[in-house]
Amino acid sequence: MLFLLLALLFSAVLALVLKYLNTGSPYGVYFVNYITCALLAFATLETKTLYNGDITPCWLGGITGLIYLASLSANGYSIHKNGAILSSVFTRLGVLVPILLSVTLFGERPTFLQGVGVALAVTAAVMMNGLPRKTAGAAENKVYLLPLLLTLLLNGTADAMSKVFNQLGRRQDDGLFMFYIFLFAGAATLVLLGREHRPLTRRDLFFGVLAGVPNFLSSRLLLAALAELPAFFVYPCYSVGVILVISAASFFLFRERLNGRQMAAAGMILGALVLLNL
Repeated sequence: MLFLLLALLFSAVLALVLKYLNTGSPYGVYFVNYITCALLAFATLETKTLYNGDITPCWLGGITGLIYLASLSANGYSIHKNGAILSSVFTRLGVLVPILLSVTLFGERPTFLQGVGVALAVTAAVMMNGLPRKTAGAAENKVYLLPLLLTLLLNGTADAMSKVFNQLGRRQDDGLFMFYIFLFAGAATLVLLGREHRPLTRRDLFFGVLAGVPNFLSSRLLLAALAELPAFFVYPCYSVGVILVISAASFFLFRERLNGRQMAAAGMILGALVLLNL
């Protein structure tokens, strides 16, 4: 449980860094972020080797790294087509993918009350983001479903890959799996950065490192939490816990207040956490 709590705390720190990062082209920050994570993953390896007798961390980490970047790109495309609010809702709904995967493929079975807790957590996450208000004009109300579905599936799949490795890989290779994730994600991001012909700036380096440290820690601790707790418990708690921490931090640090709907969602999140622990 401690691993899960620390994972969501560091994930909230990462979200706050990215939330207040304003840049026209984020790939420089993302590249430095991924390379920072890869270096930290390598530094924490007990045996400084890129192969430990099992190729699973390499190929599964490589696939996961590419999915990480694909989910990031899909989210950006969806925001462009549908706006940030609706895209954020579908990003939160991505938590359904690892939950369904753990139940259907890995035989994890929540109790009835825990199932209610999962449903309540997902509903609360959607409520916290809200839905866009209708505006005049049919063109402005048009919803592009494909970008939203890609956002949901890719974000959910990126989260689910930690559970897949937890089932297929060895615990002593957790750090190696993390290294290959961020190495491949960084390499793919470098390709996109090169297409823009934009050099790295000091700002990219600063915010990239600032994001990379909590990004690595949250990913590593989430993997450790999945080794101890069922996925249907970890993922909803992780998702809604990050929302609570961000909301509290935004209030105390930036004096941002929750509206009535968000307060109700926060109450639902607390109720969901209680049910998930039963």
